[in-house]
Parts: sequence; structure tokens; C-alpha cells
Amino acid sequence: MVMEIQPGTDAPGQRHVSRRTLGRVGAMLTGALALGALVGGQFGAAAQDATPDAGSAAHPGHIHMGTCAELGEVMFPLSPAAPVEGEGTGPETALRVAVSESTVDATLDDIIAGGHAINFHESEENIQNYIACGDIGGVVVDGTLTIGLGELNDSGFTGVAILSEDGEQTNVSVYLVPSDAGAATAATPAGDATPAADSGEAATEGNAVDIIDFGFPETLEVSVGTTVTWTNQDTAPHTVTSEPAGDVFNSGKLDQGDTFSFTFEEAGTYEYYCEYHANMKGTVVVS
Repeated sequence: MVMEIQPGTDAPGQRHVSRRTLGRVGAMLTGALALGALVGGQFGAAAQDATPDAGSAAHPGHIHMGTCAELGEVMFPLSPAAPVEGEGTGPETALRVAVSESTVDATLDDIIAGGHAINFHESEENIQNYIACGDIGGVVVDGTLTIGLGELNDSGFTGVAILSEDGEQTNVSVYLVPSDAGAATAATPAGDATPAADSGEAATEGNAVDIIDFGFPETLEVSVGTTVTWTNQDTAPHTVTSEPAGDVFNSGKLDQGDTFSFTFEEAGTYEYYCEYHANMKGTVVVS
């Protein structure tokens, strides 16, 4: 049984997953991590504390207007992604998959044409932490569209979403896959180690900060009287806004290539964030 959701209604918690669905999981999960790797690079951001464990919590999800680079309003809530219930079999090293199945009140053609994205969160308690996202688009085969969900905020999650047309509605099945960094490291011979990839966080050089891949530096330490300049290198707009509500500094909208400078005249710790992307946060420590 799948859950049918009307726009604006709340999604319940875990539900039963049919044997037919589990069969589809096996067919899709082989490519899940590869798909996530392909799309995940464009969504990197500052590290958060989301733990890649499918069994730790249910992960709320939604279909948003817009794209992962600039998420708009929530159009349809999805059932929270949660691990399949039951006794586990096979090796303990097998990765547990979090599954979400929903039916939304919109045709697949309308969802694609309207410009939407599927986004999942760490938990209800940490709803501000995004863990995986995928723009809805691609090749529709026999009424079914399969998309990849890219990792967000070093969450350790990638995934696959399958959208199937069902008359005037669309069935949405999502499979979130946690990474297993430890096993991957153990499987790599020491002599074949490759250089670590760029973390995707904002780069700093002196007192200049480049906003890259939806990230601010976690902490920047400067002296009193220092002027810090932020430059938006992303295609999506950002802001540099001091906590709690821009009372100390606020850049306003920064499009790609735009800069914002602020001189710190007093010692202290200044936390700031992006008004468009609440998961983007940074700190300037002035001494």
C-alpha cells in the first residue's frame, strides 16, 4: 500500500513496504551510489552533523518548486524515508536503505513541466539540515522517470527517486543510500590511495572569502579592524547575514560575481548565514 498525499497535508511515519517494491529496490540500488556521485558534486555545502545511518531517524521529504540550487515553496510532502522493517539477513556490512513511498495529486507531466525538485532532511528535529536532493527531469520511459539524489552537506546520503504516472496522480518512490566510508577505505590498497577530493566548502585567502558550492568557511579568525570580503562564486544567489536577523551586517542578494565587505571594529564572535539557504552558516572570530 502506498500513501496518498494531497497538497498541504501532513505525512505519517513509517509504513509497510510491499514485496513488489523491494524487488524494484534491488533493481535500482546498484546504480544509486553512482548516480549520487554524478549529481552530488553540484550540491556540496558546509559540513553538518547528519550521520549516514538509515536506521537512526526517519528523514522528512518534500517536492519543492525550483531546483536544488534554489529551492522554492513546498508543493507536496512525501512520506518520511525510513528503513524497511523486519529481521535483517546477509552480512552486517550490507547498507540499510531508507525508503519513502507516496502518491501525489499531480500528473508526472505537470511535475516535470512545472520545475520541481525532491529534497530530504536529516530529521524532524533537524529539519534545517538538508541531506539529499535531486532536480526532477530526464528521460521518461513507459510513464516512469528515474532521477538521482545528490549528497548535501557531507550527509553521507545519496539516492534514487522513481516517479511513475498513475492517471491524474504520480507515485513517488525514494531510496536513500548511506555511504560506508570505512568499508571503502579498507578495500583500497595503501599503495593505490588517491588524493582527497575538494571538500566543496568556501575557500579563504587572507581576508577574502569565496562562497563556493553552497558553503561558508566554518570559522574565520581575524583581528579587530579587519575588513572581510565575500565573493559569490556560485550560480545561485546568496546573502551574508549576521545572526540573529542581520542586525550587525547584511549583504542583501549577492548574484554570481558580486562581493560584500564588512569591517569588524569590535572583538567578538559573529555568526552569519544565507537567507536563501538556511543550511549555509559561518562564523567570524574577531580578537
